Amino acid sequence: MSTCQLLCLTTWFAMVLNVQALFAEVNGYDEEEAKMMASLSSLTYCDDEAQVLDWTCQPCKDSKTPMVPGGVRIVDSGYLNATRIIIGKLRDQPGCLLAFRGSSNRWNWIRDFQFWNVRPQGFGDCAGCEVHSGFFNIWKNVQDDVIKGLRDVGCTQDGKDDLIYVTGHSLGAALTHLAMFALDSAGFHIAKTYSFEAPRVGNQAFADAFAVAFSRQIPVFRITHHYDPAVHVPPMAFGYRHVEKEVYYDGEGAYRVCEQMEDPACANQFWNLPSLLLFHTDDHCKSPLLPNGDFCWPIGCDAPKSTVIV
Repeated sequence: MSTCQLLCLTTWFAMVLNVQALFAEVNGYDEEEAKMMASLSSLTYCDDEAQVLDWTCQPCKDSKTPMVPGGVRIVDSGYLNATRIIIGKLRDQPGCLLAFRGSSNRWNWIRDFQFWNVRPQGFGDCAGCEVHSGFFNIWKNVQDDVIKGLRDVGCTQDGKDDLIYVTGHSLGAALTHLAMFALDSAGFHIAKTYSFEAPRVGNQAFADAFAVAFSRQIPVFRITHHYDPAVHVPPMAFGYRHVEKEVYYDGEGAYRVCEQMEDPACANQFWNLPSLLLFHTDDHCKSPLLPNGDFCWPIGCDAPKSTVIV
């Protein structure tokens, strides 16, 4: 073998190894990181805003993710503050956090499940995509405030602080998936995202576009738990599809990374939605990733007193 051939072969092997390393980095699920992101999602349910703003709440500490002092904002929107977003400037690394809250009262529950009488609508950030119009309208109502909040805490589209780490639970997870497109179009860069107990947001074209833009490029994990009914709506029969990549936790706290977009070995193995809604709504807030095992009732920060369903 000539020196040139040997050099070419060595270069080829190096490229293969680099591609494999990148694939492993993008697709490798890190449970410890997931626990941190779960705490960041859970803190959005804290009723004591002061503890969030000064980053002293227990989930803030559990996240092991310090923020710049004075660099936290709370965006509330909608009737009875149906939507809440926490924006924070990361202290020890470039970029910002976006954490979207799920529903915390019956008004939010009703809005979440308007899919029964609301048709999907076009989604301008990708051709052929249709998304749940209720979720999309909620995002449109807060989009300007979110981008303004990011700029206020020091994250802009033209510097090293353009990295955005996104997380959310329930309705917040749905908004997470929509926000990623809008933030990317606005010039921010999504660093990674962990979403928890997300409903289906859009059609197959939306799920495919999401995969190309995000989940095949950066760490993106959609985490589901046991019998949670919320991850089964809106139904596939209405044309909705989940985004990848799912990580499914069973009732014992064991997980598996699911290879298919609607993997029958994971959450999609359960199909009886009326039964799930009747007997298993508690699984929606439960998670083995949290110290107290519950998204909706975080420890030590006066969670809302109303019944939390979605």
